[in-house]
Amino acid sequence: MAYKLLVLDLDDTLLDSEQRLPEQNVISIKKLSKLGVRVVIATGRMFISALPYVKELELKGPVITYNGAFVKDVTLDKVIYHQPMDHKIALRIIKDMEEEGLHINLYQDDQLYVAEENDRSKYYERTAGVKVETVGKISDFIAKPPTKVLIVEKDQTKKEKALRYFREKYGEYIEITESKDYYIEFMARGVSKGKAVERLAGQLGIERSEVIAVGDNWNDLEMIEWAGLGVAMENAPAAVKEKADCITLPHYQAGVSHLIKEIFAI
Repeated sequence: MAYKLLVLDLDDTLLDSEQRLPEQNVISIKKLSKLGVRVVIATGRMFISALPYVKELELKGPVITYNGAFVKDVTLDKVIYHQPMDHKIALRIIKDMEEEGLHINLYQDDQLYVAEENDRSKYYERTAGVKVETVGKISDFIAKPPTKVLIVEKDQTKKEKALRYFREKYGEYIEITESKDYYIEFMARGVSKGKAVERLAGQLGIERSEVIAVGDNWNDLEMIEWAGLGVAMENAPAAVKEKADCITLPHYQAGVSHLIKEIFAI
């Protein structure tokens, strides 16, 4: 099969454990791009947080961010898709989060807002490489439909309880997913990396069978299942690996480079 599009998640997939691009991955991706294969990033991150990696890899064209809610063409410097959450629903969810004392990340206009600075906001600021703005009570601040809302909760009991609660109460109105053990992510209904990849492939005239999608977590599942070749990292949860067509080496062993060498023989 002649694959024409390779879609890659960032964290725990393309990046190493220090959120850096392994040299092997960079070399393999640049070689692949020169062969004419499209390489596209699909991440839950903000666009501004993904951009440095896109530049380092010298990628052109669309970048899928916010789990598919925001797609921007870096070559044209043009937003080609943006689906924010419904404002009223987002506000209701945020008020529920505040009542439960949960840490909230609010994403508007590719800027991250939190109520107050704490260990969780500092951790996110450090790992995502973005500046966090503190605004006080989020429900008082939110004035427009957000691109995404995220909960950071490292206590797994509290996190699982919150996940069940929000899925039961709001599951039919919004998309809820996980990208790390301590993140719960909320987007507009119908938003997913899978939908974004399907839409992009259609725009590029690329068949489903010609697409490879690589990821490591629940927010990657839709694109892994949709792609002609869905690949999970060895470090992915067992349930995600079960849905993949194949498994590559873990992110800390440059599994993406290993996959490219195997599939494209470069």
